[in-house]
Amino acid sequence: MKTTRYLLLAGVALPLLAASAPSIAASGPALSDDRPIVLAQSDEDRGRGGDRPERAQRPERAEKPERAERPERAERPERAERPERAERPERAEKPERADRAERAERAERAEKPERAEKPDRNDAADERRQQRAQEQQERREQRVQEKREAAPERREAAPEKRDDAREDRQKAIREQRQDAQQDDKRKDAQEKRETVQDKREQDRKDAVKDKSDTAQDSRDERLKELREKRQEDRKDAVEDRRDDRKDAAKDKKDTADDRREDRLKELREKRQDDRKDAAEDRRDDRRDAARDRRDDRREEGRTSDQKQRIERLQERIRDERRDASRDRDRQNDRIDRLRDQRKERRDGDRVVITEGDRTIIREGGRTIIRRDEGARFRIGARDWREERRGDERVRISVRPDGSEVYTYVDDDGRLLRRTRRYRGEEYVLIDNRPRGGGAIGAFIDLGLPPPRISIPREEYVVDADTASYDDIETAFAAPPVERVERRYTLDEIRTNPPLRDRVRSVDLDSVTFDTGSWEVRDDQITKLENVGLAMEDAVKKDPKTIFLIEGHTDAVGSDDDNLSLSDRRAEAVAEVLTKYFDVPAENLTTQGYGEQYLKVKTDGPEERNRRVTVRNITPLLQTSQAN
Repeated sequence: MKTTRYLLLAGVALPLLAASAPSIAASGPALSDDRPIVLAQSDEDRGRGGDRPERAQRPERAEKPERAERPERAERPERAERPERAERPERAEKPERADRAERAERAERAEKPERAEKPDRNDAADERRQQRAQEQQERREQRVQEKREAAPERREAAPEKRDDAREDRQKAIREQRQDAQQDDKRKDAQEKRETVQDKREQDRKDAVKDKSDTAQDSRDERLKELREKRQEDRKDAVEDRRDDRKDAAKDKKDTADDRREDRLKELREKRQDDRKDAAEDRRDDRRDAARDRRDDRREEGRTSDQKQRIERLQERIRDERRDASRDRDRQNDRIDRLRDQRKERRDGDRVVITEGDRTIIREGGRTIIRRDEGARFRIGARDWREERRGDERVRISVRPDGSEVYTYVDDDGRLLRRTRRYRGEEYVLIDNRPRGGGAIGAFIDLGLPPPRISIPREEYVVDADTASYDDIETAFAAPPVERVERRYTLDEIRTNPPLRDRVRSVDLDSVTFDTGSWEVRDDQITKLENVGLAMEDAVKKDPKTIFLIEGHTDAVGSDDDNLSLSDRRAEAVAEVLTKYFDVPAENLTTQGYGEQYLKVKTDGPEERNRRVTVRNITPLLQTSQAN
């Protein structure tokens, strides 16, 4: 680039100097034509030329007439500064292509034809640069020629114009230099633009080529994938057919094995069932034999008085069967009277409903019923009386054997304690006073968790309809299923189901009641025989034994009716046990729960929900304040 500039400057300067030489020579009119022209000589040259003859003294030049004052040249307007070109932002480098994942080796493709060789971009640029330089050189020569043609006119001009010509030449030289610089800048800019355009064009072509190659590669890959997929599908189909044949053979074998195992299982189950049936038959035979022996012993051990009671029971059953319709009418009348007797009052958050000798208490979402058990102690008693002793009322019942039962109640008829005196000895049966002398409440929540049952269900809840006398006797004599931390009052036992559930129970499902009835039907009394005998034997072994008799109803009817009916059913069973099976009244206590604990979850009538449950609560019961 520098070499080109020097050549251009030399091409401009040399013609100008050649054109100005004649004018300089003609500017001295006093000189002769044959005198040599000395353009310039340095002092050193003068010193060296000592042998040269001295130059004749130049005659004085005639004074020049004063030159007319040249009008001031109008100042050339300053060229407007070219605004600086905003720097072009650097072109973002092309992100390198992510290395393609190595492709699986594919079949060799046919070789592509070689591309036509592209023309060298540098040669084209050099040709364009040479052409522009040639055009500029022609323009300069034209200007020099014009100046040469104007040179004679300038030589003829007055000598005073030489300075102006010199200034013009210098100015022209400066302008030429500036033009040359501007031309260089334009050429550089043009070259840059062309280079950028060429680069863009080449990039576009490369991109098109890459796109074409990529499309071709994609097609090749898809074709390869399709071929591979077809091959895999064929292999899978072959394997599937092979597996199907294997599975079919295996299924056939498994089916045969299953049929054989099923036959063997059926045979084993049949043998087990046969063994169970044989065992049950043997057990039933032993049970029947034991029952027969027990009946024989009971018949032999019965006194004449007991035989008379059984005969009176059978006679009473026959009489009541004849009067069944009349009893049913009387029963309905009693239900109507029962509803008419109810009176409700409120005591703060507590609702109290009185119903004859019973009281229903509702408080905090819970309901309980209380009754006066004094009437039950009149059954079979030789004497019965009531006395007042301070804040307590004492009911004294004299038994046929001469023993006396003392029942202490408060003014509301709530049981406080019960004792028995016989031949000068007194022992406590029930002590229902709160521990530590605390206040008496209707509901006492102990917050006990349900017990963990580790025995078979049929031993925990004994069905009196299918159980033998031995099973019932074992259930009454068994200890609690879970350890009891202390003894509890009767009210605590009545109002806490988890505490009651710690002892085994006997369900009298065989003894059922009509809907809305609390009377034990005559045909149901004989079903109490095993339970009555087991309770009678338990009391004989331990006179302090206490049984809780629970009454339950189905979900038909109102809550108040069901609660009252269940409590009356429990009392009716207790009366039958005392009247016909010699279970003393003082060894029994009753409580009705209505429909709170359904055995069969249904809102309709269900005989199995109208039932009675018996528990031996002696291991749980507090018999004195010392316990």
